[in-house]
Amino acid sequence: MNPLLLEAIGFLAGGIVTSAAMPRVLDIIRDHDAARGESLARNALLVTGNLVWVFYGVASSAVAIAVMCTVTASLNGTILVATYRARRRPRP
Repeated sequence: MNPLLLEAIGFLAGGIVTSAAMPRVLDIIRDHDAARGESLARNALLVTGNLVWVFYGVASSAVAIAVMCTVTASLNGTILVATYRARRRPRP
């Protein structure tokens, strides 16, 4: 298969998976207390797993994997930080 087409498919798949985190990130940006219900462990594992995928993508020259997993790790990292901060704040 054409390598350019394979990368395009990789970016498409990565875009679909990455977009799954967007609604939650937007909810948390609008209402910081929404992060209280998020799992710290789950999001820490997602960020860690995505960073391992970034390493894999770079090591294997899979640009789509490296780029999209970087974006996804950033989104899940945003949720992770917001969750941590929300739990440290006293409830109103």
